[in-house]
Amino acid sequence: MNKLLISRIILLASYVGLIAVLLASTLASGGEHTEGTSIAAPIVLWLFKCLPLLIFIPGLVSGSHKTASWLSYVTMIYFVLGILLMFTAGANIWGTLMPLTTLILFTAAMMYIRWKKEEEKAL
Repeated sequence: MNKLLISRIILLASYVGLIAVLLASTLASGGEHTEGTSIAAPIVLWLFKCLPLLIFIPGLVSGSHKTASWLSYVTMIYFVLGILLMFTAGANIWGTLMPLTTLILFTAAMMYIRWKKEEEKAL
């Protein structure tokens, strides 16, 4: 396997991982914010949290390096939120997992962009 394919796999895995961490943290803390409501309320809250990430799905599927570039910018917002969550009392493991997955996502996106541009330049 070449480094471009490996970086793309890590990029997509960390992208899905960040969305999963957001889902798990929303469902774990959903009872606090949506007391007495159905399961739909935490799901709507999760969709609101993930909407900026979900916009990038078509570009990631097609393998666009421009999409990965924009995703890396948006990822930094989630990194800052994760750092704030890390130092919040009662954040449990979500405060550690969110910055970790965003850091992996950002690094993988940067490597993918670099190697994808090199590949396109060689063609």
